[in-house]
Amino acid sequence: MIRIRRLLKDKRGIAAVEFALVLPVLLLLIFGIIEMGSAWYYRQMMVNASREGARLGALSSTTGTGDVTSHVSNILTEAGFPGSFSVSASGVGGSTGTLVTVQVDSDYEFPVLSALIPAIGSVTLQAVTVMRHE
Repeated sequence: MIRIRRLLKDKRGIAAVEFALVLPVLLLLIFGIIEMGSAWYYRQMMVNASREGARLGALSSTTGTGDVTSHVSNILTEAGFPGSFSVSASGVGGSTGTLVTVQVDSDYEFPVLSALIPAIGSVTLQAVTVMRHE
């Protein structure tokens, strides 16, 4: 009876148990922050490339759609963009006042979170820039 009371009052392992309960949630939070930051960084790369492509298409009336899409693709490739992406452009080579639209799409898969929680999977990152032809 005395031993049972002594064991019930002993609190030496409580910190280890609490740590074991909190650690998975903490790791999910940390990896979630890291992977969302990575997705945000890749989207900003896409925004910059689409902006550069729209600027190229808006400044010159001799530039074609193929020139703009290859320019955007080169920017993303040289920046080290991981994975595949698609580029579309419209309104390139038009008259003054025409809207030039450049859109970049890419699927981003969360490497750690999708392995732990399969329902998360991937998201589609998209960047669209519209400029008026000068």
